[in-house]
Amino acid sequence: MRKILNWELFLEELVGDKAISNYDEYNKGMEKSIDDKLFFISKLDFDVIVDFGCANGVFLSKLKGIKPNVKIIGYDLDDSMLEKAASVLGKDALLTSSWDEVVAELQNYNSPLLNLSSVIHEVYSYSHSSVIKKFWEKQVFGGSFKYITIRDMIPSVEIHKNEISKFRQDVEKVEKLADSHYLQSFEDRWGTIDNNYRTFVHFLLKYRYTDNWDREVNENYLPVSLETVKKKIPSSYSIVYEKNFILNFIQEQVKKDFDVEITHSTHTKLILKNNNFR
Repeated sequence: MRKILNWELFLEELVGDKAISNYDEYNKGMEKSIDDKLFFISKLDFDVIVDFGCANGVFLSKLKGIKPNVKIIGYDLDDSMLEKAASVLGKDALLTSSWDEVVAELQNYNSPLLNLSSVIHEVYSYSHSSVIKKFWEKQVFGGSFKYITIRDMIPSVEIHKNEISKFRQDVEKVEKLADSHYLQSFEDRWGTIDNNYRTFVHFLLKYRYTDNWDREVNENYLPVSLETVKKKIPSSYSIVYEKNFILNFIQEQVKKDFDVEITHSTHTKLILKNNNFR
């Protein structure tokens, strides 16, 4: 019997505590789109940045090279990542796993920015509902930031509505050419890729990350729709920039590997401004 999963059910499913087995490959994958992750740097004037889920600090290092006077704060719950970030960023950066320490440091600055880059899907994958609630209400929209920048895999809910007839041939190509072990492993976790276009695209976003597969296969790359994220934005915030897109290197790799073109935006960039900020 075909396994069919509802969009909303994904919100309550947890990965569990799967450790990163290959930090070098994990960080290398994250760094492929590092220039795109800096999309906001010429659009905003800020004096401190908090990178939520800073990983090895390479993103912050590149930003520091462009804006040397900006205070750098890296927040991550992985001590191994914080150690790597310290070796990259040095003593001037504040690197911590304590959110209270982050908030205390922000009192010294006038235009703080919170950066959420490729991290929202991880929060949903590794956190219970109470932690997700705290993430949005206290950490993101708690009033500590003048600007919030978001870049993640956040498609419109419309991706869930594509008819199977519209991508059946693409599914057949992937079923024929994909590594059967990883495809089966994905389908055991998320349902068959011909369930709906969202599940199909979910696999296309994931199949390359085989070095940390036990972790990656369980992560829900697409836990929330763009519409859901927008509903969480308080009325005191304005969306001053929005772009929905597909990463070029992903589109090119999928075309090369399967002769398939992704036809629906998979990623979103947002810049939010807190209109009540002091």
